[in-house]
Amino acid sequence: MAYVRISYMTPKAGQERRLEELLDKLSAFYVAEGGYISGYHLRPHEGDPNRRMGRFGVWESEAHAVHAAQTEHALALRAELLRLVDEDSHQELSFIGEQDR
Repeated sequence: MAYVRISYMTPKAGQERRLEELLDKLSAFYVAEGGYISGYHLRPHEGDPNRRMGRFGVWESEAHAVHAAQTEHALALRAELLRLVDEDSHQELSFIGEQDR
């Protein structure tokens, strides 16, 4: 079983590009971290009035995900990210994932 983390948020008006850049930086960082299996950068579907963006990451364990998220680099990126999103729109969801058979 894997540990799955999904985060999504709505950018403030005019901050879409900068938010995409930060999500790309987070993705590039996580790829190099131990225990990272796979992930996706989530961009809004055409016509989505909410303009939600986010990340989907799959880790070997919760401990690996927590360790990576608590590094100084990840914390700095995430702090900057929070300044670019609508208040209360950022959600972090965690799951235990089982691969389809």
